[in-house]
Amino acid sequence: MRLTRLRVAELRQFRQPFELPDLQPGLNVFVGPNEAGKSTLVRAIRAAFFERHRSTAVEDLRPYGDGAAAPTVELDFEIDGVAHRLTKSFLQRKRCELVVGAQRLDGAEAEEALAQRLGFGFAAKGASREEHWGIPGLLWIEQGAAHEVRDAVRHAADHLRQALEDSLGEVAASGGDELLAQLRAWRDELLTATGRPRAALQQAVDDEAEAQQRVASLQEALRGYRGQVDQLREARDAHEADARERPWQALRERQSAARQALEACEALAGQRQRLAEKLATLAGLKQLLGQRIDADAAQSAQLRQREQACAEAVQAHELAAAAVAHAGRAAQDAEAALARQQAALAQSGQAHERQRLAREAVDAQGRAAELAAALERASAEHARATALRREAASLRVAPADLAALREQAGQLRELQVREESAATRLQLDLRPGTAAELDGEPVAPQDQRLLVGSARLVIAGVGTVTVTPGGRDLAETARARAQLAQRHAQLLQRLGVPGAAEAEARELAGAQRAAQAQAAVALVQVLAPRGLEALQLELDQARARQAEAAAQLARLPAAADGTVEPVEVARQRHDAAALAAQRAAEARRAAEQAMAVAGSRLDAAQREQASLREAVQDPRRQAEVERARAELLQAQADETAGRATLAELDQRMAAARPDILRQDVERLRRSAEEAERVHGDRAIRIAQLEATLAATGSQGLEEQLAQAMAEQLRAQRRRDELQRRAQALELLVGRLEQRRQALTRRLQAPLQRHLDHYLGLLFPDGRVTVDEQLVPHSLSRPGPRGAQDDAVDTLSFGSREQMGIVCRLAYADLLREAGRPTLVILDDALVHSDEQRLAQMKRILFDAAQRHQVLLFSCHPGRWTDMGVAVRALRRG
Repeated sequence: MRLTRLRVAELRQFRQPFELPDLQPGLNVFVGPNEAGKSTLVRAIRAAFFERHRSTAVEDLRPYGDGAAAPTVELDFEIDGVAHRLTKSFLQRKRCELVVGAQRLDGAEAEEALAQRLGFGFAAKGASREEHWGIPGLLWIEQGAAHEVRDAVRHAADHLRQALEDSLGEVAASGGDELLAQLRAWRDELLTATGRPRAALQQAVDDEAEAQQRVASLQEALRGYRGQVDQLREARDAHEADARERPWQALRERQSAARQALEACEALAGQRQRLAEKLATLAGLKQLLGQRIDADAAQSAQLRQREQACAEAVQAHELAAAAVAHAGRAAQDAEAALARQQAALAQSGQAHERQRLAREAVDAQGRAAELAAALERASAEHARATALRREAASLRVAPADLAALREQAGQLRELQVREESAATRLQLDLRPGTAAELDGEPVAPQDQRLLVGSARLVIAGVGTVTVTPGGRDLAETARARAQLAQRHAQLLQRLGVPGAAEAEARELAGAQRAAQAQAAVALVQVLAPRGLEALQLELDQARARQAEAAAQLARLPAAADGTVEPVEVARQRHDAAALAAQRAAEARRAAEQAMAVAGSRLDAAQREQASLREAVQDPRRQAEVERARAELLQAQADETAGRATLAELDQRMAAARPDILRQDVERLRRSAEEAERVHGDRAIRIAQLEATLAATGSQGLEEQLAQAMAEQLRAQRRRDELQRRAQALELLVGRLEQRRQALTRRLQAPLQRHLDHYLGLLFPDGRVTVDEQLVPHSLSRPGPRGAQDDAVDTLSFGSREQMGIVCRLAYADLLREAGRPTLVILDDALVHSDEQRLAQMKRILFDAAQRHQVLLFSCHPGRWTDMGVAVRALRRG
């Protein structure tokens, strides 16, 4: 197979058509930077062959953002010397056309013909995948996939075997494939590819398992039935024993004894509580008696403190009276200074107000002048805008009328041209002085007329000439022109204009007046943003402010003689004097208040001293104090005796353990109730077991178990039968496949020969082996320590990439010998090869290009200049 031309359009970055012409039979090298479109061209070739033209899973071919694009690929190629042309469009304009010599195929027919000829398939649904690509998927290496050989060979295995069989002619003639396929089909009906049961065998296994489960269930039910019989017997025995012995009665008697012991302990607790309350009362009495004795001593100390406080209050009152006199004098001086500053501040305020009113009157006068000018200008522009609107309204022509005029004028010109082209041209060239008339009107000796109707020319001294133009179209054109001219004249008359040009001029003038009116309105809006009435109101307010300021200025008193301080200085001095007067007044009030407080304290101290002296010296109080001391001694003795009794009661209660007694009462109560509950529940359980056993016994569990065991035996025999069949088929298929593998090893010889040819150029004295699936398995080569064997999958990435290309070229040679079309495509391959390996791979590629067409795409132009062919550059686009 040889490609001769590739053309793409509206495909990814190739929005405009792009073509690769004149592809050579051997090696073709295309270079370009990243994003230049190399991989896109490879994708276009793959899509042209692998993707159905009606597929919707090729959105990656559409240029970004172009929803109307129809990606198109056109390929010219030859197979066995026969010219082919494949044209395929996707997405918007879906079509497929294949021209083979003089034969033309369309649609799915063309796709199937190519698939059969080149050895690939199509996806049943969605995008084409690797498993469908067959031989082209093996030979057309995508970017970064050269090292992945196993899957590509596996997907092309059937086509490779067929090529080998065609070349040897042994296996295909044996008829073994049909038998092996039939045996595999029978085996696959029973087993999956991993040997697990399926379909009928799985159903037999499931039936046997279900029967086994039913037998187990019935056996479990029978065991349960027998267990329930035993439970019923045990429950009846226990129930009758409880009914005889009544264990709850003994528990209730023990509960009563424990409650009596608890009540005796609680009586001791009550006695202890009463004694504790008495001790608390004695403690309170002791505290009160001690407080009474301490209060008498405190009163004596307080009397001494009151006598000292009274002396201090007399001295403080005298000092406060002196401070009041001094503060009064200072307050009078501050009030006099404040009065003087108030007068000065009034004079300064009047002068400042007079200046302010004068400025306000001047400002109001200026603002009124500005507003008056603006109002006058705005009013004039408003009137001008109104006049312009009226003038524009009178000049405007209705758009429908103007359009009609334009259309009629155009039609009249068209009819006139048609009429002039069909009319009869009358050319007069008479001798000077010869008189002539055309339809009664004089004409000049040298004249030219166009006649659209019959006309009569009279020449003096010569005679009469009647001219009748021929043709019905001319007459119809003349009538149509006359009717249209009449309608045109009527429309011009209704609009009051002599012609269409004047109507256009009127319309333009009206538009200009409207624009001028709009400009005048805009100026009014600038001068009076809130309207003329608001502007007039603002003018009236400015004039009113001016008049009010003048009136207020006239009402002020005349200016005082001499220099007047600024109002700020006068206000500061007034504020300072007011603050000083305020502080002096506050100081006087504070002094007066302090004197009043000192007086009230003196009176209170004198009263408290007299009252306390009288209370301390009272004889009855002395007697009460002596009685309190005696009572305190008696309370202390009673408290000592009570505490000894309390300790004895605590010892007796600790020995009785009332908390444990309460637990015993509760424990014995719960035990008695539990014994009665168990007895009652056991009676209910006996009744339930009797009912359950009666219902279960009527189901015939033993008969059901026997029937289920018979069904299980039948299911087991069916399962064993199918398993033996499956095992027999598995064994037979295995033996036949072993035989086929032996034949396959004979078929590997041609492939091995081609692999050895290329491998000798890459690894001298090296040898690669292939497995039963025709996939490279291991590489043998000389090493530093003798022969070295490595699995292909364990080689470095660069070595696996080189081996992948070598193996694909060997497959291509094999297919070529079998008469199959081949084409090798390498997209940015060998980028992981060092210089030495790259040189060896170049020799391999050049050798392969002697037998196959090779398309090599690379972004490293300097690497391929020594391949003996032109390096064609792809421009970024």
